[in-house]
Amino acid sequence: MEVVPRKKVILLAVLCFSFLGVGVDGRRNTAATEKDLAVEKKLKLLNKPAVKTIKSEDGDIIDCVDIYKQPAFDHPLLKNHTIKMRPSEEFFTKLAEAYPNSPTDMPQQAWLKRGRCPEGTIPILRVQKHHLLNTTSLETYGRKPSLKFTKHENKSLNGSYFFSADHLHEVSTLVGEGYSYIGATAGINVWNPHVEANDEYSASQLVISNGPFGDPDTIEAGWIVYPNLYDDRATRFYLHWSAKGGEGCFNLMCPGFVQTNPDIALGAIISAISSEGGPQYQINLTLLKDFEDDDKWWAISGTGDAIGYWPTNIFKSLSKVGELVLFGGDVFSPRMKQQPPHTTTGMGSGQLAYFHWRFSCFIKQPRIMDYSKTFKYPEPGQTFSNHVDCYSGENYADIRFTEPFFYFGGPGRNMYCP
Repeated sequence: MEVVPRKKVILLAVLCFSFLGVGVDGRRNTAATEKDLAVEKKLKLLNKPAVKTIKSEDGDIIDCVDIYKQPAFDHPLLKNHTIKMRPSEEFFTKLAEAYPNSPTDMPQQAWLKRGRCPEGTIPILRVQKHHLLNTTSLETYGRKPSLKFTKHENKSLNGSYFFSADHLHEVSTLVGEGYSYIGATAGINVWNPHVEANDEYSASQLVISNGPFGDPDTIEAGWIVYPNLYDDRATRFYLHWSAKGGEGCFNLMCPGFVQTNPDIALGAIISAISSEGGPQYQINLTLLKDFEDDDKWWAISGTGDAIGYWPTNIFKSLSKVGELVLFGGDVFSPRMKQQPPHTTTGMGSGQLAYFHWRFSCFIKQPRIMDYSKTFKYPEPGQTFSNHVDCYSGENYADIRFTEPFFYFGGPGRNMYCP
């Protein structure tokens, strides 16, 4: 038997491992290249050519895009759409009547310190490469995992149904239902809750909904902490819409919402954050049907800052009215149904509702509007929390016989919520 020299054996082994390494690295490089190509393709789809670019001190990049070249006009139903810059003045009169103390408008966004967008353009938060490289799915990027509702007969004080959230969401909310709604408004306390995993989120929001309980049309406004979308854990202002069949998205990440405001970038960081025992901040948001044309759902900041609108023809069930209004918090985790252990993602301030002012998150002056065109406190005004030991809700007034705040929130996992 021929004896192979030791040096030859070592050389053969090295060559063998080298070839194996090339094979593994080759596959890795191919996969990386394919992902890079997919990311670049998605970036071109999401970002529009900019007239001017502003780099914010908080790391965001704002593209000033021609108002007539914004993403909305890629929607097949909006090809010949004419932009309406503001709703009727009656619209703002009703808001001023609902808020005689003139709530503060949206806190100035950081990017405005570096400049403003030229006339005829709107600010759009640029989706950057690192946003997409760190998301769990390019295919569903920009879409909020929908909050589906389950029908329950004879559970409501004011109608024929109540609802429960699906098994991937936990909510604590003030409910308005039983009427035909053309608007809603509220002051939403702003916090920065802990979010445990990148694919989880915590939102505090105002929602108008209509349609099948498993697949409703919705419009939403509020704030959110969602690492999977923004690759950070900052509190950000957001709008969202969804329509039956899976349409819809955050902000301007798909065709649908028509922005008219030159100074508010959807998805931008909110810098004014409440602190426990310290200063409290809120954003006042309104979703309201256009009084004149009846074919637009407007999003308004404060008592007079129109952000833009959703044309009603992009909806199926929400084209006329809403049937359900929700004010409160929503925590999403794809592992929610696998508990225990429960996620440690917080809702609101991360404190349960009973801690109240300066510690728990709140909704102030929640209002709905029906065809009377008058803002009213929502009926039946019930609170709903589908896991009260994790996230709770409570109507509470510090002074007797005054209108209560709706307090909500919680830390997620704790000794009573394992």
